[in-house]
Amino acid sequence: MNDLRSLHRLLCMCIVVVGMLGCADGRVKRYAVSGVVQWQGKPLDQGAITFLAEDPALGIGGAMIKDGQYSIPEKEGLLAGMYKVTVASVDSKNRVPHPDSPPGYLPVPKDRIQPKYNTKTILTAEVKAEGPNTFNYEAH
Repeated sequence: MNDLRSLHRLLCMCIVVVGMLGCADGRVKRYAVSGVVQWQGKPLDQGAITFLAEDPALGIGGAMIKDGQYSIPEKEGLLAGMYKVTVASVDSKNRVPHPDSPPGYLPVPKDRIQPKYNTKTILTAEVKAEGPNTFNYEAH
């Protein structure tokens, strides 16, 4: 009977130790993501890129695009998995009010990126633990 208790204690201790090693610091591992976005063959001057996880449990992430470059640091990075990617960029100069608009009214500027790269995106990314997670896109 004592042998059975000793074996049970040893087994419990092994499970606890393995569990602690597997969890390390208890945080979920995030990965830095970066890349370049081109629009009409040139670096996109400004905009935003969003990564929408196909598995909702993975969440979303995003970054601002400046001079074609974007970067999400590891601290705010993405979890490993598949993502749909959207690119958005509005031209603030396209805010001309309609002649019949009330004074001071400015319409929301239109997105200059085609819907197939944002609202109906065809862009994807697979974030991998082994990296590097560099994703470059061409939007028209």
